[in-house]
Amino acid sequence: MQGWCFDAYDSVRFDAYYCIDSTHQLSSSDVLKDDVKWNLIKDPENFNLGHNDFNVWLLLRLKNEKADKNYMLTIENAHLDTLVLYKYGKSTTKIVSTGDRQFFSQREHEYNMFVFTLPDSCDFFLLRTTTQGSLSMPITIKGVSEYMVDSNTDTMMLALFFGIVFLSILLNVLLYSRIRENVYLFYVVCLIGNAVLNAVDSGVAFQFLWPNHPDLNQYVGLFYACAVTGLLFSQNFLSLKKTAPLLNKFYYVLYVYVLVMVIINLMGYYNISIEYLVYYFYASSFLFLFSGIYLYFIKKYRPAFYYMLAWGIYAVCGVVYMLASEGVLPFTFITKNALKIGNILEIIFLFMAVVDKIYDLREAKEHSDFEALRLAEENKEILSARNNALEKFASFTAHNIRGPVSSIMGLTNLFQMVKQNDEETNKVVGFINQSALKLDDVVKDMILLLTLHNREESKREELLLAPPYYEAKKLFTSSLPEGTVVLFEESFLQRKIYAEETILKFTFSQLLDNSYKFREVSKPLKITVREEIEGNYHCIYFSDNGIGFDSAKYKDDVFGLYKRFHVNGQGKGLGLYFIKEYMRKIKGKVAIESKQDEGVVVRLCFEKI
Repeated sequence: MQGWCFDAYDSVRFDAYYCIDSTHQLSSSDVLKDDVKWNLIKDPENFNLGHNDFNVWLLLRLKNEKADKNYMLTIENAHLDTLVLYKYGKSTTKIVSTGDRQFFSQREHEYNMFVFTLPDSCDFFLLRTTTQGSLSMPITIKGVSEYMVDSNTDTMMLALFFGIVFLSILLNVLLYSRIRENVYLFYVVCLIGNAVLNAVDSGVAFQFLWPNHPDLNQYVGLFYACAVTGLLFSQNFLSLKKTAPLLNKFYYVLYVYVLVMVIINLMGYYNISIEYLVYYFYASSFLFLFSGIYLYFIKKYRPAFYYMLAWGIYAVCGVVYMLASEGVLPFTFITKNALKIGNILEIIFLFMAVVDKIYDLREAKEHSDFEALRLAEENKEILSARNNALEKFASFTAHNIRGPVSSIMGLTNLFQMVKQNDEETNKVVGFINQSALKLDDVVKDMILLLTLHNREESKREELLLAPPYYEAKKLFTSSLPEGTVVLFEESFLQRKIYAEETILKFTFSQLLDNSYKFREVSKPLKITVREEIEGNYHCIYFSDNGIGFDSAKYKDDVFGLYKRFHVNGQGKGLGLYFIKEYMRKIKGKVAIESKQDEGVVVRLCFEKI
């Protein structure tokens, strides 16, 4: 058998061969027989036999000038089921067994990849490998110092990657808690999926999460299904349902593909599921890159720019790694870690893409808000113009109706003054007069409401509550029938409010009139008025001992226009409406409480000066 020598840091020279045991029956002594065919390994650092169901035997022979020195053998595939290393010395053979189907603590060195010590005192080494997954076995043999440097570098790269992922997840969760944009959540899910994939693929998950449960490693294919988080993020980030519906359908094809692979894995066909999941990663990476290019250049979708750069950089790093694996590029620190570097840069650029999209959404929202405000102002002007026109029309109508109504009332009164023998005619004229009186009341109400609506705030002034009340009381008592008894209990504070004296007089007159209209005839009417200060308001409480009504029952209609709550026919349901509208206009408050046969309490509150 011809030798083939390889250098590692110009310090370790070794021969490497392999043979295949498709029967799974050959022992270490069998493969050392002369009739066994050994194949030369031309490039140990890229040794890969693909997905095959057979045992692979490696023969390693060190060629070093220095003696009594240990070297480190590393097999850079964390998912080999079984590895048995035979160390052949001059008089003894030492056997070391490990694999991802054995407890992590059984490894010769507790490292995420498979590492063995190769004593220089041994003549040669045999390594038997069995796995249901990929027979990719990159082989490196280095001195202890060189191995320590490389392993520390690899550990730092993994720590850097997971550190960036953790910080990115934390940052995006905090941003979501403040901004409440779903794209942050989808990016967090994508980051978690990416972290799970890398933790499983690098063996870190087995090393730190389930070192005592190697049986979980046979379900690695299920963890690879986390790759669909990239599909979820891309669909949401690029808004594919709106921006590219046809392209969006290809994403659903990949969902189905991954689901089928998961089902195959659960059925026990681990080898097949792992082999074909690799094609998913190729297809999804191409789809992500194509989506970014298509949406940015064809659809002019600005947020796709950084997304396109992220996947473009990752693709370039992937090509660099493949070229280094094929020997086209030298296998340096950069080319060896090209995929990890690409992954880190991808995460950074995807975060920039998310930030850019949020900025774009905010900009669009501001533009939308500006347009909405502009349209609202236009509508406000249109409504204001229409309201002014309606008010003018109503005012014109009310004043013009008032004249003919007054004429009808005058004529009917004159007609009634003239003696008529026709009784039917007198009745008709009486009905006409009553209708005219009612119509006159309606017109007066219209004029009153228009007057209130057109009131300007400039007419308000500082005044005390007591004087307007006493003026309204004077008019009220003078209009009462002779002999009517009304008891008053009044308490006022010498504090000023900001209101309009005329409207206050009208308000008090309405309340006094209502108390008289809805009094309990079997007892004297008692009216209580008191003024109090409540926080930032001056409040006046107006109560009586009248017949009252159920305010809880009619709470939605108490201040309604032309709403009445008594069957005695008195009142038009206008007074309380007028009071409510005025208090609203001056930013005051009004409330009413009443129970049947227990009177009414009206509370008016005015802002303090």
